[in-house]
Amino acid sequence: MLDIGRLVRLVVILGLASTTYILYRAWETRRVRRTLVLQASCKDVAQYPHEDRLWGYDLMRQRQEAIKEGRLMPLYAKQFATYGKTWEENFMGTRLINTADKENIQHIATTPDHFGRNFSQRGRVGWPFTGRSVMSTDGAEWKHSRNLINPTFSRAEMSDIDGLGVYLDRLISLIPEDGQTFDIQPLFQKLFIDISTEFLFGKSMNSLLPDNPFDYEKFYAALERSLTGLMQRRQAGNMRSIRYAYDPEWKQAYTEVHAYIDERVAEALEKTSSSSPPTEAPEGKHRKYVLLQEMAKQIRDPIELRYQIIGVFLPARDTTSTLLSNALFNLARNPHIWDQLRQTALQLDPEKLTFESLKSLKDFRNVIFETLRLQGPSGRSQTAAKRDTVLPRGGGADGQSAILVKRGTHLSSNVWAMHHDPHLYPEPFVFKPERWAGKRQSWEFVPFLGGPRICPANQQVLTYATYTLVRLTREYAVIENRDPVLQYVELTKMTTRSRNGVKISLKR
Repeated sequence: MLDIGRLVRLVVILGLASTTYILYRAWETRRVRRTLVLQASCKDVAQYPHEDRLWGYDLMRQRQEAIKEGRLMPLYAKQFATYGKTWEENFMGTRLINTADKENIQHIATTPDHFGRNFSQRGRVGWPFTGRSVMSTDGAEWKHSRNLINPTFSRAEMSDIDGLGVYLDRLISLIPEDGQTFDIQPLFQKLFIDISTEFLFGKSMNSLLPDNPFDYEKFYAALERSLTGLMQRRQAGNMRSIRYAYDPEWKQAYTEVHAYIDERVAEALEKTSSSSPPTEAPEGKHRKYVLLQEMAKQIRDPIELRYQIIGVFLPARDTTSTLLSNALFNLARNPHIWDQLRQTALQLDPEKLTFESLKSLKDFRNVIFETLRLQGPSGRSQTAAKRDTVLPRGGGADGQSAILVKRGTHLSSNVWAMHHDPHLYPEPFVFKPERWAGKRQSWEFVPFLGGPRICPANQQVLTYATYTLVRLTREYAVIENRDPVLQYVELTKMTTRSRNGVKISLKR
């Protein structure tokens, strides 16, 4: 027979034990946080003065308007000038610390045990599109993905630039001969989607070929719609699951992108099956490392393989094309710098361009660095605190004291704002490549971030961009701006590029 009294006593004991445990955990958390505050002499961080204190929707609305007008990054610059280099906001119900302080940016990037991207599946932005990959994981899972990727950007692979010439020849053949106005930005996008699909998949998309049977325009439209949906969800924060609960266009778009990727995945799985003979490199050459095929040797699940390669494909096809588009945007408005680059390029033997010789071209490097500083493809990097920890600066009235960062707090390292800090870069909104003469790189300039998660393709991006600029300045004597709008208007998606394109003319 059931003893009601004993059952009640058991329930009471369990309730008291649970309450005691919860109170103990809360006390322990407070103790640890108080110890951190005392040890680091933490002070309060500046707070954004929200009108909507519950959700912070007023700030999100400002950013949405800024994105529409192409001025999101200048809005951030204004806010950092007003509230300091580090300040906290309510991002749709979540604590978010914005920082443009180089000490904080360095600390976040070099302390992976404290800051990471290991959000839950529910918390990952754009999960159905991007899945789990090197961009969204931490710990052993991230290391495994990174180890698969690193050989693609090894010195041996970087030194093999012969294949670039074929694609540059295709691009040059599409440039009007008679000095007509044209937009070079979409040509750069095609150039680097062709290059990236070859070194990632072993099979180029060949979008620059006029008789290409592949429907590039349809694929590109789907990719752009997928990236727009990703950006919208990032801006919506915790409200994205409500605001975009029904969005069939986004699902259709990323499904089309997945279809293309899945075809390449199936080919890679077939080529690396036990029944397929190993491919041999031509005599005198090393076997080219095709990333998807190397991944397929270790990952046989096609869905996991799809997401792993998407994590590399998206930045690979966009970063260099955006960098070069922005570089020509600036050079068209500063044609005397084009003249200087051309004088250097004409002294080079085009048959002897190597990885090492391209690295030594300081005037080209300065133009690329200044472009990355002024209009870097990626302006922010978001992470989250994996434990209670501290940032070295941002507290107190002067922003020089440490601040407490509670577990789960989101952080946005705004390198764009740091790169436009007038204390670090006089005349920060002026294109001045000469500012890099004799200047050593430091944590004041991190277009590819730094620490363990530094972009593995950073040297490839610089090499490909330099090679392209050398070829173009050798080929064309004159560049002219043909855009009546002189200022840079942003188009923010995965990267930030010129909304108006890059309308120029090139003359031999």
